This record gives sequence, C-alpha cells and structure tokens, in this order.
Amino acid sequence: MPGKVQSTIQSRDLEVIDNIIYEPKQEELTARNVFPQKYDVNEGAETYTYYVMSRSGAAKIIANGATDIPLVDEDMVKHSVSIYSIASALSFTVQDIRAARMQGTTVDASKATTVRRVMAEKENAIAFKGDKKHAIKGAFEAAGIQVMNSPVTGEGGLSKWESKTAEQIIDELGEAHTKIVTLPGYGTAPIKLCLPPKQYEIINKKRYSNEDKRTVLQIIRESAWFTDIIRVPDMVGLGTDGTDSFALVHSSNETAELIIPMEIKRHPEEYNFPRTKVPFEERIAGVVVRFPNAIVRCDGI
Repeated sequence: MPGKVQSTIQSRDLEVIDNIIYEPKQEELTARNVFPQKYDVNEGAETYTYYVMSRSGAAKIIANGATDIPLVDEDMVKHSVSIYSIASALSFTVQDIRAARMQGTTVDASKATTVRRVMAEKENAIAFKGDKKHAIKGAFEAAGIQVMNSPVTGEGGLSKWESKTAEQIIDELGEAHTKIVTLPGYGTAPIKLCLPPKQYEIINKKRYSNEDKRTVLQIIRESAWFTDIIRVPDMVGLGTDGTDSFALVHSSNETAELIIPMEIKRHPEEYNFPRTKVPFEERIAGVVVRFPNAIVRCDGI
C-alpha cells in the first residue's frame, strides 16, 4: 500500500540503543571505581559463597612430630550472599515508531540514557548502602569494619567539616589512614578515599592558610596517602543517625569485591499494543567484604 510505514522496532533501532546502554559514563560507575570486580560467577547461580577473615591467622614453632598445627580455617567464617537481578526497560508506542520511519530515522534513543543511569545508580546503591528489603549489606555497613566518629573539634564544638580548619580535616584523614596502614602487612597498602560530593568540594576549595595557598585536596594528594580520591554520592547520610561519612578502603580483592555474574543485557523486545518494551537486566550480589578490618568509615562529617 502506497505511503505505508513500518511500525515495528528494527535492528538499526536496537543498535542505536545498545550503543548508549553499553557505553556508560565513567562517573556513573562509582562502585566500579572503588571496588575490584568479579565476573566469573555463573549468571544462573542464586547465591555466592565466600570466606571472611576474622583475624590474621595463626602460626607457631612446632616440635618434631607435633600434630597441633594451628589452622587458618579457624580464623575464617563462611558466608553466602544471594544474587539478584536489577532491571529496567524503555518503551516506544506504535506512533513513536511510525513517526521515526516517516522521517527516515531511528527511534529516539534518549530514553536509553535514563535506563543506563538508573541501572548504574542501583548498582552503586547496592554496593555502598545495600538494600534493606532484600537484606543486602553495603560494603561500608559490613560487620567488622572499623568505624570512627568525626572529632568534635570544629567551630562551636561541631564535627562537620564545614566548621573545621584545613589542619583539623587533614589530621582526621591521617588518623583514619593510620588505622589501616598499622595493620600487619598493610604498611604500603593501596588505599582509596571515598567522599560525599559536598565534602569533596570543601577540601577542593579550602586553603590551608593565608601563607600556604594549597587546598586541602592538593596537600592530601601530595602526601600520597591515597591511590585515588573519589566523589561518592552514596556516602551522603550513610553514617550513624543519617550523618555524612567518608570511608577508606584497601584497594584489593583480598579486602572487598563487587560481584557481577552478568553485565547489563538486553532481552528480546516485548510487544503489547500500543507499546513495544525493550527490557534490560543485570545480575549482581553487591560487594562481599573478605577482610573488614581494612575498611574504615568515619561518621559525622
């Protein structure tokens, strides 16, 4: 029939959508910037089992023929976490598709940007804060991590960084850093610093003094305490009583790892007049913390 326009999703439409979905912006993938990832878990698995080190193990000198050899197994506790699917979808009406065909273009794929962003936000939230409904623990809420309160040394006896001097903030970060590097074998451990956006901007703008024009951020970077300093929106309200927190984490899969059995995947489109739905799914177990002592969280900043 003359003038008839095809009103179904075509491969070129899906290609445009895929190009957006599968190329996320680096700043969206905060959790992946903080934690190493593990991808070799089967996507069909329902749970993932790992071991948590409760202390550093035991060894001793033994007599000839002795059998009382200490077992490191006694210092490791077996844990299992569930693996969940996170999903989102975009849709197009028949008229959306007809209009695109009439103009000789692909469908408007801007919705794919939103899908990509909300999937990344959910991945980040699970990694840092967990999900209470599904009993998922966030990495910085895991049992056994070192937790400290920001000292009330600021103006007016406050703990918030906006009330503190540059020197007080640096001392606070140094105290937290010391809690990890004084652990046996962690003297030169690579450590990442995670900050809420507001506190990141405070240290990015606060000068050390009238004589020393360097910012707190510049001084910290020059100290080489941290391999990376990362802006993490999920640190807002993470602490006790909903206070903002910063966190330090040993950057190694020996300490913590983000479990991703299946990367974001597009499923076959579903048609139910007048809409065609394009669903996406990712399989994730959150962050497993194997050595919680190598994580420090400071509340009240």
